[in-house]
Amino acid sequence: MGRHARRWRPVMKFFPSALWGRLRRPAPCNPPPAGRAPATPHLLEWIRSGAPMAGCDLSGADLRGIVLDGVDLSGALLERADMRGASLRGTLLRHALLTGALLDGADCSGAQFDGACLDASRAEHARLCGASLRGVRANDAGWPGADLSDACLDEFVAVGITLSHAVLDRSRATAMVLLDARAESSRWRGARWDKVLALRAHLPRADFRQTRLRACALNGADLGGSTWQYAELEALQAAAGTDWHGAVLRGVRAVDSNFHGARLAGADLSGGRFVRTDFGSADLSGTSLDGAHFPFCSLIGARLQQARASGADFARSICRRGDFAGAATEGARFAWPGIATGDLSLVSRLATGVPCAAGR
Repeated sequence: MGRHARRWRPVMKFFPSALWGRLRRPAPCNPPPAGRAPATPHLLEWIRSGAPMAGCDLSGADLRGIVLDGVDLSGALLERADMRGASLRGTLLRHALLTGALLDGADCSGAQFDGACLDASRAEHARLCGASLRGVRANDAGWPGADLSDACLDEFVAVGITLSHAVLDRSRATAMVLLDARAESSRWRGARWDKVLALRAHLPRADFRQTRLRACALNGADLGGSTWQYAELEALQAAAGTDWHGAVLRGVRAVDSNFHGARLAGADLSGGRFVRTDFGSADLSGTSLDGAHFPFCSLIGARLQQARASGADFARSICRRGDFAGAATEGARFAWPGIATGDLSLVSRLATGVPCAAGR
């Protein structure tokens, strides 16, 4: 196994091998057509007659404003079809080919897209509330401002997708892939992520309040100014190269997570509880850590200059070589492993720039 393969091994183990295969060699999305549908002016009449729609060929069709609620379009060819403003509520689009389709302003609430291909599609301000997008591929798609509240995004693969200002409240995702996604100011309140891969995702000012993330990877992501109040983070990978600058993580609960070398300058972690979490070499300068707890955490070599840590609890964490210059540590608790007495006096000397004895 080569050097790069070894590097990705910890992340790859979270995802099904079939999903990695789709990333390397995407499976064709175009099932064999059952027949070409009539021209658009006669399409509604054709639907009313009860003619089967599954597998029909509507490639490039002008379907603007059409009402296809509840229609079975499974396996249909809708490549480059124009469905702007269409109503597709509860429509079955399983394994349909929608490459390059236009869905701007369309209402796809409750639609089922399982296994469909939406590469390079556009769905600006589309409604996909409660839609099922299991196994959907949407690489390089543009869905700014789309509403995907309560959507199912299991094994959703969207490399380079644009979701800026999109709403994904209470959405659920297992083994989702959002490599290089652009989702600034997107909203994910109450979302559930399990084994999601969002490397290098662009998520500044995104809203992740009360989300639950388990075994997810955000390495290299831009999370500057994002909001995470009362989120629950388990086994999160967000280490060196991840930018949390100015993020709000008040009241966050993080367990077995990795922020090693990450940039958290100016972030607000007050009232948070971080258990067995690695902050080694992280930039925590100017952060607010008031009332935060760090049991069994590593802050080795962390930079905490000018941080506010009043009432913070570092008693069971390792803070060696941490830089507390100018930090406010009133009421904070510190202790080194293996040393019976507290080391608040040592930290106070560090904060005021007084040199300490070697080895401490």
